[in-house]
Amino acid sequence: MSPRPIRRKPPEKPVDNRKAIRNIISLLKDHKFRLIITVICAILSTAFTIIAPLFIGEATTLIYDGISNIANNTGTLDFESLINILIIVVALYIISAVFSYLQSYFLIKITTKISYDLREKLMDKILYLPMEKVEENKRGDILSRITNDIDSLQNGITQSFIQLTTAVITLVGVFIMMMTINIWMTLATIILIPIAFLVIRIITKYSQSYFLKQLAHKGALNSQIEETFTGHDIIRAFNQEEISMEKFEKDNEMWFDQEWKSQFYSSLNGPLMNFISNFTYVVIAVLGAIFVLQRAITVGDILAFFQYVQSFTRPIQQITRVMNQIQTAMAASERIFEFLDLDDEENPSTKEISDIKEEITFENVSFGYTPDEKIIKNLSFDVRKGEKIAIVGETGAGKTTIVKLLMRFYDIDSGSIKIDGVDINEYDKHSLRSLIGMVLQDSWLFSDTIESNIHYGNLNATHDDIVEASKQVYADNFIRQLSEGYSTELNEDSDNISHGQKQLLTIARTIISTKEVLILDEATSSVDTRTEKLIQKAMDRLMENKTSFIIAHRLSTIRNADKIIVIENGEIIEQGNHEELLAQKGYYYNTLNAQLKEDNL
Repeated sequence: MSPRPIRRKPPEKPVDNRKAIRNIISLLKDHKFRLIITVICAILSTAFTIIAPLFIGEATTLIYDGISNIANNTGTLDFESLINILIIVVALYIISAVFSYLQSYFLIKITTKISYDLREKLMDKILYLPMEKVEENKRGDILSRITNDIDSLQNGITQSFIQLTTAVITLVGVFIMMMTINIWMTLATIILIPIAFLVIRIITKYSQSYFLKQLAHKGALNSQIEETFTGHDIIRAFNQEEISMEKFEKDNEMWFDQEWKSQFYSSLNGPLMNFISNFTYVVIAVLGAIFVLQRAITVGDILAFFQYVQSFTRPIQQITRVMNQIQTAMAASERIFEFLDLDDEENPSTKEISDIKEEITFENVSFGYTPDEKIIKNLSFDVRKGEKIAIVGETGAGKTTIVKLLMRFYDIDSGSIKIDGVDINEYDKHSLRSLIGMVLQDSWLFSDTIESNIHYGNLNATHDDIVEASKQVYADNFIRQLSEGYSTELNEDSDNISHGQKQLLTIARTIISTKEVLILDEATSSVDTRTEKLIQKAMDRLMENKTSFIIAHRLSTIRNADKIIVIENGEIIEQGNHEELLAQKGYYYNTLNAQLKEDNL
């Protein structure tokens, strides 16, 4: 196998709040109609809640005056007016609750659709990313963005939108109502606003970086967990349980540290706001008492004003409580859009290729995964249509890289690869890849039935075609021995069948695909010697009249190749057929003899 691109951890950077807000607004723009309805419902719900204390104040004054009249024998309590006022108050709160429900209903519709669309966009991005970008990102971190980050963003938008919208409307409405009662007490109350938002700004600025770090560490931990579950048999085989646990504890500790700091600093807003709010109550109580003694306002007005003060301070406290969700949502938004902003794989040509008429040619091809290290160096060879070409060499020599370049998983640095004299860069990538079938060393199957996995190679194939392909690779016998036969469900890791059996299924899948070009990358490395010989016969039939690239470790399996290329450090050191290379008595000759001696031991 060839070297993989080095994964470099990106440097930590603070959240770009403005960019994050722009990203969130761009998501909301696609739901303008529902968003407008949500805002209208929020306004109406809050407005009815704001008006209600005014009537409660009137009811209090009515009761106070009635008690005074009874005590002074100057009149009675006006029960009819009191009941009417209380009915109005109840009606106002019921209507407010209805619009509050509608607000939540439409907002959840919006955020759920946003999450749905983002997951779709992220999946689409994964499918169309250049191969180097796919390999640079850890699977666990990508999964964390699709699941955890999208959930954080959805919860953040839902909670913060409701709280912030309600808070702004409440602050404006309550301010107007308080002004109608007493200007001076209102001015004493609104001093709270700049103080509160100054506190929020300071704490938010300090805690923001921790929210992004904790999401990054969460993604890293998910990667570690995913690797542990995938390689649990290797971990146990080498008695690495303690080391794996130590690594998990280290990553978990880093996540905990950032999570704790982010939550702790953001939670400081609540106690500070409670102190400011309580101090405001004291100021209003003193001023209210003075104004009542001066008969500037009534007792009912004082009660109503206290309710308005509570309504005025509550939204500010709500803002402080949701700040951690807002910060998490903004950090999640940055991570999501950071991935979405990656460039898709370039595919500028629309020129289709339907078949190969003459040959495939590599001309002075050079390539490196990194600019300073070439894996393939000035490589030149040609393959006639229908020929079987074998590529051999030490691990890391660049064998697999050659076929990846042919499939344009990566673009070459210099030289050219041509099909019938036309550079493959002139063809549509999907069209080019539709000609090629691959069987890799690492078999990969879906969590689905055996029949569906083979059927994946050709969706037009019938059940009989699937059975015939299985017979060609001698998989039909073991499949029928399973309890459900071809309907046997493979589990998530496909470990309810052996590794060799999985490889047989991937070969059957390639057979049924009827591709013009076959790439067999150590295709029989996971099966026993007897099965290997049987598969080799099937492969010979499969490769008849097909252009085939065979990457093999065991040289005995490639004797019948039309051409054998020996690669060392990305360069061709020998080429020819089996007899010609034996006559040269070089690398191929020595390696073949060494393998034959090993087999006879």
